[in-house]
Amino acid sequence: MNRASPYLKLVLGLVLLGLVGWGLYSSIEFYEETEESGWSVDALRNPYLAAQKFMTRTGIEVTDVDSLTRLDELSGLGTLFFSDANQVQTPRQLAQVMDWLGQGGNVIYTADMGSAGDDMLLREFSVEVDWREYEAEDESEEKPLSETLRDYNRQIEAGKSREEIAQSLDDEEIAITRVQFADDIGEVEVAFDDAKILLHPYILDTDSIIDPRPFSWSYSEHGVHMMQFEVGNGLLTIVSDPGIWTSYQIDRYDHAYLLWLLSSGEGNFAILRSVLRDSIWALMRQNASEVLIAAGLLILIWIWRTAYRFGRLVPRSASYSRALGEHFSSISHYLWHRRQGRYLVEPLRTRVLRRASLTLGEFGQVDQARQFELIAQRCDLNPEAIARAFTSADFSEASFVQTVRLLKHIEQSL
Repeated sequence: MNRASPYLKLVLGLVLLGLVGWGLYSSIEFYEETEESGWSVDALRNPYLAAQKFMTRTGIEVTDVDSLTRLDELSGLGTLFFSDANQVQTPRQLAQVMDWLGQGGNVIYTADMGSAGDDMLLREFSVEVDWREYEAEDESEEKPLSETLRDYNRQIEAGKSREEIAQSLDDEEIAITRVQFADDIGEVEVAFDDAKILLHPYILDTDSIIDPRPFSWSYSEHGVHMMQFEVGNGLLTIVSDPGIWTSYQIDRYDHAYLLWLLSSGEGNFAILRSVLRDSIWALMRQNASEVLIAAGLLILIWIWRTAYRFGRLVPRSASYSRALGEHFSSISHYLWHRRQGRYLVEPLRTRVLRRASLTLGEFGQVDQARQFELIAQRCDLNPEAIARAFTSADFSEASFVQTVRLLKHIEQSL
């Protein structure tokens, strides 16, 4: 019994430990919680990211295009969606789009009121954009607050959430555009922005003689929001509001289904939009971080080299100071080696002329040639040698010594 007691205690301890662990495990409540982290950077940069993913899942390849110049580079393109208005502004761009349409291309084009007059494609098809007419405030019927609260309470009692009630209230204010397709597809409901409407002379008067004319148009109670033209073998669809296909609106009504229906059954789908690019600073951080580090080090070295020194100034030792004669000698050698000898004799010339003006009475009233003659008469020298001594600027070592000696002789003779 004594031999078995240690093993028995170990077994009992393990059993007890297992019971405690099972009790703790059974007391823990497991649950899943989804945390909304917001939109990704790609979604913020690309408002049509959800549309691209939807089209990709349907088997249609989607590409981004930032310029019409890349239209010829795309192979297998079936549908081109102009997400931004006023994209066709030059005759060359218009001819490029018209040629592509004539060859069987499919274009979904965005119209905008602010730029409709400058948009050559809209002018080519006589399409105009206008604001719809709003009712006057006194004519609009507003529901009393008490009735709104009673309606809200009834929906709460029916089991609807606050989000569903808010969604239903928004839907009541939206004018739905019903787009008719073939019998096998039927009617598609779309919530275009009802503030903008499309105008065309043929829609206003079917008897008008105008070409090209739309073969199909869709409208809400406020006006036309989509119309289609046949261009050669291609199809042009003009919409007043491309916002129905942004990531904010594509999941509402039949927006995604309409985009799929308008896309060509053949070829890829391209979205022409203004791409939000990274700044040069962000691109350099991603691709040239070493260059930035090197530039930062160079700036620090330059600051260290040019900045003022801080701290206590150490007095210069007197033993290292240059004597005055050495200083003058260094300056003289500096000027002489740079062929500036005239600056070395100029003080002596000035001193001689000042002495001559004091000793010779008429020296200050005559010209320079007469001054040299007066000095020559007083010093018994040649006037030409005196003129060279006062006017020469280019010296050799011998001429410099000779000039200085001559000037000193004149000074002593005066």
